[in-house]
Amino acid sequence: PGTMSEFELTRRLADTDAAVIMKVGRNLPKIRRALEATGKLARAVYVERGTMPGSVSMRLAEKPDDKAPYFAIVLVAG
Repeated sequence: PGTMSEFELTRRLADTDAAVIMKVGRNLPKIRRALEATGKLARAVYVERGTMPGSVSMRLAEKPDDKAPYFAIVLVAG
């Protein structure tokens, strides 16, 4: 989850090829930094309100701000 420490998130991302990061919310800046530090930001996709009207999905690197609802997710393809 995005709620873990930046150190732990970075460590776990470094040890895997693919990931799903849940509970994004105010943790998005930390998640973005961890993905950048592990070279995975270019593969990360941000999804907000995934199955609901008004859903948003985009490459995280192209998201212009760090605002996100708590239940947004970030997907990292392996």
